[in-house]
Amino acid sequence: MNKDLDIINDDNGEEDTDKYFDEQSYSTMIVAGEKGQQEKKKSLEDFVEHLTSGINEDKTEVLKLLKESNAQDALVEAILDVENNKDRNLLIAACWESGLDFSKYVNVFLKLAIDKDLLVSLEAITVVENIETYESKEFLETAIAFVGKAIDAKHPNHEMLHDLKLHLFEVMKGFDKVEEQN
Repeated sequence: MNKDLDIINDDNGEEDTDKYFDEQSYSTMIVAGEKGQQEKKKSLEDFVEHLTSGINEDKTEVLKLLKESNAQDALVEAILDVENNKDRNLLIAACWESGLDFSKYVNVFLKLAIDKDLLVSLEAITVVENIETYESKEFLETAIAFVGKAIDAKHPNHEMLHDLKLHLFEVMKGFDKVEEQN
């Protein structure tokens, strides 16, 4: 085993955490702290910085941390707060890359799916397509109509929105099958 990857201190069996704060060797992000909102805001800024840095090692670790922390709320908050569309699309991509369930935020991602920025739209469409549970058939009908309006308005990403609309129809068929079985 590579000694550099071994996080256990051989002397006493305890984890050697001091080395994680060595800025030359590690990029450490503190997720929670005692200072409440300030720490939460700083944590969100750290997530945004790490996810948008372009450094894949950081991104992999941050995605793992997001998943372990069930950080959907924090990630959606960061998406809504960030002003730069390039950073926004990277944060949206982190949603589906993390494997977390964003069904609670389907409305947010449907609105982002019709964003005029093509990359924001693309990543949001991918998040919606990865959502596995929807609240009702009526919700899906409303979502299909919403996406349909954007397609009719000649949205720059209308082809992918058309695919999203078809996907939502397929999901709705699943509701129909369940109703038929009952």
